[in-house]
Amino acid sequence: MAFRIAFVLILLFGTIKCDDIFDITDEQLNELIALKNLTEQLTLLNLTYELSQGFILYDDSDISFYVYTKNSTDGTKLRYDQSNRLSYVAGFDSNLRTVFIIHGWLNYYKSEVNTIIRAALLALDKSFNIISVDWSRYSYLLYSLSRLTVPKVGKTVALFINSMMAKYTYSADDIILIGHSLGAHVAGFAGKELNGTLGTILGLDPAGPLFFEKDENTRLYINDAKYVQAIHTNSFLFGVNFPIGTIDFWPNGGCWQPGCSQLPIVVDICSHLMAYRFMAESIGNNLFYARKCSSYGEYESGNCSAGTSALMGGLNLNISLSGDFYLKTNLCSPYGLEDI
Repeated sequence: MAFRIAFVLILLFGTIKCDDIFDITDEQLNELIALKNLTEQLTLLNLTYELSQGFILYDDSDISFYVYTKNSTDGTKLRYDQSNRLSYVAGFDSNLRTVFIIHGWLNYYKSEVNTIIRAALLALDKSFNIISVDWSRYSYLLYSLSRLTVPKVGKTVALFINSMMAKYTYSADDIILIGHSLGAHVAGFAGKELNGTLGTILGLDPAGPLFFEKDENTRLYINDAKYVQAIHTNSFLFGVNFPIGTIDFWPNGGCWQPGCSQLPIVVDICSHLMAYRFMAESIGNNLFYARKCSSYGEYESGNCSAGTSALMGGLNLNISLSGDFYLKTNLCSPYGLEDI
């Protein structure tokens, strides 16, 4: 049943493009969203029954932490209970900010989300401690099963961070979690475990299937860190379709991204991945100027309020800004268009 429902979802939403969305009425759009949410709830009910027949064995030791610095670019592998060994990693400095990169479904620590964001950080004149979280033991399960392990992985990440802060008198303000897709929700659960004390969480197209707007305790949420930024690039299939952070960016409307194939599903997968490509580019040269608006249609019509611009992504964050921001990007790299 779960597979049939997922297939129907793909057929329904894999063919929807942004232009199509703006050509339908608000009533039709609300019906599509309601159908998508209902289908997800049916899938979750079916999954709950399936899991009542068994359970997922989880072990914190299956989660690995790969540590990188400018002096240690090959990565040093640590377990969740080995943060005391960080001082043995060449170049690790407890006075620097630490960036955790958390991959999503069907990914691991060498997947593109990790490699390109890490490369962008290492290319900066300024130094960071970089830690790639590898939870591939669980991210390669069926999506529905991977989703159920997300809170546990988040708790394991929090255990590592708590131990690191205690060992090195490290400030939570100096910790940044960057998560893509399911990894964004892993970051959220880590933040919950740490009672929202983390400085920053950056959610890159946070996964949508089986995550619901009203269930704030089961997904990335605005209170999971002092500042939560979300970048939405495929909000009608693989990403959430509602605001989730202190500030939410919706490049090209947030539904699908220019430069991606127009073939159903391909355009959605490509658009989902564009979130971390935008993020990687913004770290080095941030030209992703966005404006606060009530909708993408209003943005395109030039009806945004004056003086309400913000930069999407990057690490020089203006934490005083909040709300929904819209922008356009280029078809290919460099994606940033400056202020248009």
